[in-house]
Amino acid sequence: MIFVKRRMIRALSALAAAGVLTGCAVQSENWSALSEPLTPANWSHPALSGSETFETEAFWAAWNDPVLDALVRRAVENNTDVLSALANLRAARAQVTSATSALFPTFTGGGNGRTTRTSGNQTESWQATLSGEWTINLAGREYRLNSSAEWSALASWLTVKDVEAAVAAETAQAYVNLRSAQINRRIVEDSIRNYRENEQLARWQVAAGLATASDAEDAISQLRSAEARLPEIDRGIQEYRNALARLTVQSPEALPESLSDAGAELPTVPEGLAVRLPADTLRQRPDVRGAEMQLRSAAEAVDAAEAAFFPSLSLSGSLGTQAATIGMLGASGTGIATLVGGLSMPLLNWGGLVAQEESARATLDSAKANYLAVVTGALEETDNALTGIRSSEERVRRLSEAVEHAEVSNQLARLEYESGIGDYLTLLSSERTLLTARETALANDTNRVNYYIMLYRALGGGWTPEGGPETQSDKE
Repeated sequence: MIFVKRRMIRALSALAAAGVLTGCAVQSENWSALSEPLTPANWSHPALSGSETFETEAFWAAWNDPVLDALVRRAVENNTDVLSALANLRAARAQVTSATSALFPTFTGGGNGRTTRTSGNQTESWQATLSGEWTINLAGREYRLNSSAEWSALASWLTVKDVEAAVAAETAQAYVNLRSAQINRRIVEDSIRNYRENEQLARWQVAAGLATASDAEDAISQLRSAEARLPEIDRGIQEYRNALARLTVQSPEALPESLSDAGAELPTVPEGLAVRLPADTLRQRPDVRGAEMQLRSAAEAVDAAEAAFFPSLSLSGSLGTQAATIGMLGASGTGIATLVGGLSMPLLNWGGLVAQEESARATLDSAKANYLAVVTGALEETDNALTGIRSSEERVRRLSEAVEHAEVSNQLARLEYESGIGDYLTLLSSERTLLTARETALANDTNRVNYYIMLYRALGGGWTPEGGPETQSDKE
């Protein structure tokens, strides 16, 4: 009888293993191929020439701005969006643990004791039991659910990386815009000093009969207009400080004093960046890879829903012993053993199973649409960032020359007016031209830096994709 039971167990185990292996043998579709029609055969921009690449952690350090580096690090560590993504990752990993446990038998141990007194006689009875149960779908439903949970957890991990990249980019842009506003304030302050000198000079010229009263009025108007710009600039500076405080999760008063406008300068873009496109874009971006993982998870869920139509194998058994005393349990006690095996298959609830399968397929269609949307968005963001970089870099030299010529023109106009051979309108015009040239050059420099930050974000946070856990897609 014992040999018959052993053979039965082996046969049922082999049958269950065959079902699981059959499920494992199903190959997932190459979801990356969905993006191939969307990727331009010839990228509209060549790769940026350069000899250096940077890991994500070292990318911001390469800007040689300790304040920027410190702010980004604090934001990535403390930002509430990052913490929320980490909490979702923890929940996803718990789902993997739960799905994995369904692949293995469950065991339950128990014991009880009883004392009976009848007509002065007392009897005791003690019992200990160990029971186990294992139910597994012969088409591999549990395996598919486990695989789906693993893909979903990997997608959650990639979401964390994507959120970190987004927070880092937003922090860097807020910092760059703050520095730009502080520099612009200095430009306006210089202009106010010049307008104030012009106003005093116009008054002297009017008093000397060398200019008209309208010249003095124009000088006062220009001075007051320039002064009126300062409150608006200060409002922008405070808003950028508030943004940095929010991103780094601290009060504005707690921000480092190094964020003051004393000697503020724009961060220097690292030189020699090497960027390979477009394949790297799709490989590096965490949101693109995460969307693919969610797609794989949804596909596994569809397979699990289909497997629910097939039979499930159930094995249950128990071992027990009972004796008159605790000390005799397992020794001289009476042993009890049971083993039950059976197959079950849904018959009257196929409507519910069909609905579950349709729901899983709808989720798969949604995941596919989301994947394509993420891919097209990634390509658009990368192309826009490269377009902005090249456009701003082409303007740098020309705008620098424009500022130099505007400064010379302003100096000449002032000398001519002071000597009495030039008119005041020419001086005012040269002042406005100089202010506009400086602000335009500053805006272009700011845009150039921000476009590099946008490219950092478009490429998924950094310039190299290495790092992170090995995935099944990496092996295929």
